[in-house]
Amino acid sequence: MVRHWARKLGARKLGARTPAIAALAVAATGWAGLAHACAGAGVITRIEGRAQDVVITRTDGGATTTVTRPRVLEVVCHSDKVTTVGATYVMLSIDGAGTVKVDQHAAYVVPAHSGTPSVISNAYSALNDQVMPDMKRLPWNVRLKGAGDDFGFALPSLTTGGQELQAGDRSLLVRLVGGAAPYTVQIRDASNAVVAHQTSPDHDVVLPHVTLAPGAYKITASDSTPRAMDATIAVVTTTPPADSSFASLGDPEIRSAAAAATLAREAPTPWSFEAEQQLEAAPANGLDRDKVYELIESYGTD
Repeated sequence: MVRHWARKLGARKLGARTPAIAALAVAATGWAGLAHACAGAGVITRIEGRAQDVVITRTDGGATTTVTRPRVLEVVCHSDKVTTVGATYVMLSIDGAGTVKVDQHAAYVVPAHSGTPSVISNAYSALNDQVMPDMKRLPWNVRLKGAGDDFGFALPSLTTGGQELQAGDRSLLVRLVGGAAPYTVQIRDASNAVVAHQTSPDHDVVLPHVTLAPGAYKITASDSTPRAMDATIAVVTTTPPADSSFASLGDPEIRSAAAAATLAREAPTPWSFEAEQQLEAAPANGLDRDKVYELIESYGTD
């Protein structure tokens, strides 16, 4: 599973370094495609097919470079030429142009971004420095969920404890791995009263409209075999730290994804579960959220 890969490859340790050192570490490990700062104008939101079949050709100061094996949330820059091979296609979120699909039938040249250049450029630089080094370390297209696999929470620290959620009325996402459908998640408060209950055919179980007052809660997840497991969380009035670096990103889903990944990297315990809720609550605009959730779940597994 991805958390084991991430631990072996040192994703958490990388996240604790400065952006400059992180970039050097990526280059040293031989991962291609972590590009230097440029005039960011959008990001990759989804790759359907093989990452190696997506190529970004970048010209900067007269020199041409190639970004190979790009990932979800990869920054694309003004004048980048994006091409794909075979059946693979890529979805982009481009400032001023919205969602763009690129497939084998035509290359796409990224236009200049809209808005205040320095402010937006800083946001894209932060995304490149703070999120992409660790995203590059996640294995691509590794099967994470399947019937018959060991049943568990996708976020390992739900089992080990220490996760916190901000109090309020909200939907909750509980991600599971393995087991056999259907899946049921139940949440009980400190008095053992059921405050939420949901059954789903999917590993991503969403419990809508949950009222969470401060206190201790138990999450029980079960599958059809039946196997069951418990997690304890604390609901608090504390506001999790927020990184303002991404505030100028125009796509609210991308903005939430970048902020959530950064929150989980900086404080995996207690805020990784909260980070997943922040992304789940964002308006959907085509982002491959599984890739971001997997990144969040890779933190704090040392």
